[in-house]
Amino acid sequence: MANITTRDNAPLYLAAYEARRIQLEGARAEASAGVDANIATEPSFVTRARDRSTLRALEELARNDGPPGNRTEQFARHTVAPRELQYPDSFRARHSTMVEVRLIRHGQTQGYIADGALTPLGQWQAHRKGQDLARGMKEGTIVKFPHAPTARAKETALGVRQGVETALAKYGIGDVTLEDPLPDARFDNFQVWAGGKEMDVTAAFMQFANLRETLLASGDRPGWIVEMDRFYRIENAGGDPITQWLTMPLQYFEPPIHVVRRHWEGIISHVRNSTPNTKIFMCGHSGPIRAVATSAVGHDAGEPNNTEDVRIKVYDDYRNAVVTYRGRGLEIQIPTTVTPSWFS
Repeated sequence: MANITTRDNAPLYLAAYEARRIQLEGARAEASAGVDANIATEPSFVTRARDRSTLRALEELARNDGPPGNRTEQFARHTVAPRELQYPDSFRARHSTMVEVRLIRHGQTQGYIADGALTPLGQWQAHRKGQDLARGMKEGTIVKFPHAPTARAKETALGVRQGVETALAKYGIGDVTLEDPLPDARFDNFQVWAGGKEMDVTAAFMQFANLRETLLASGDRPGWIVEMDRFYRIENAGGDPITQWLTMPLQYFEPPIHVVRRHWEGIISHVRNSTPNTKIFMCGHSGPIRAVATSAVGHDAGEPNNTEDVRIKVYDDYRNAVVTYRGRGLEIQIPTTVTPSWFS
């Protein structure tokens, strides 16, 4: 059995998501080569959304004199973004006043045993994400880059900004204001009460690793050590500890709903100080981003990959928003507008 106190590589449960991504890419490659591939690993709602995207794309192609030579049905299926929400015309005018927010997971990091920086691949992922986000930007756009106060989130924000800047020059898009990345503690990772001190779960791991064997051998079992031990045993066995955090009452871990609410507090604060032509690209951590998505769409769609994002569009009343993650989008009431006694 691997040593539970070493975390040099990415957690094993992330490898499962990576394997699934590779499987999907392989199936899509077969589809683009003309093989009738049924991607059985996709959730049914994603398949339905893709089917609708295919029909829309084919209808658009049919209205032209003829499709370009390489624009096939498979091309339409895999290049038109699936949209779960089909907005009526009455909604489209409202959307023009909405500020767009992206909650972006940091790029590949050097390790999870401390506050590590990005690997060269992680830096490339962030830069490429910025290039992708720059597509379709209009002149007069303002882009903000708040980030969690960790090294990997800061480097991701810097990389995304540089990627946007590169793409704007490449596409000839001018008059776009790119603000400098700014740390915001409201977007920090979920915290652990470790030995009387509140700290990031990754930072708490080092203290846990140093104390675990000594304390357990002596028979002393502080509650936070017990919960951290359970958390990392799940990870060490190839399971998904974030699922435990999302679903299991934990005394020494910051509750998911508190993390969701402080993220929304940060989002609304930045949106209130922005004009409708602003885009907010927040770079943070997978657990909180996953919790925000789960609370909005009503089910856990899984761990975001490096630089994958949750898309949020906030209405100008600051009370409602549309949240989209992995093809599923829902209009929600923003959680911070609900203030029962237990949040006081």
